[in-house]
Amino acid sequence: MAKAVAVTAADLAPLKPRQLTSMRQRGVVSSAELIPLQFRMPPEFVRAFKQAALDRNMKLNELLNECFQQFMKKI
Repeated sequence: MAKAVAVTAADLAPLKPRQLTSMRQRGVVSSAELIPLQFRMPPEFVRAFKQAALDRNMKLNELLNECFQQFMKKI
């Protein structure tokens, strides 16, 4: 049978929460002000869309918004 290990108060101290990294703070609108938009797309489109956003250093919603704005300019 395994030996019991003595646990001290220092062992039970909560870990310090992780700090957010100094990544680029994207978007000017807080998440609380956004409304979810959910729909299904083919896997190959999703993969290409995510890669396009990554290549441009954009969030998915930023790329979708930019695409929509360009579409509306054509109308």
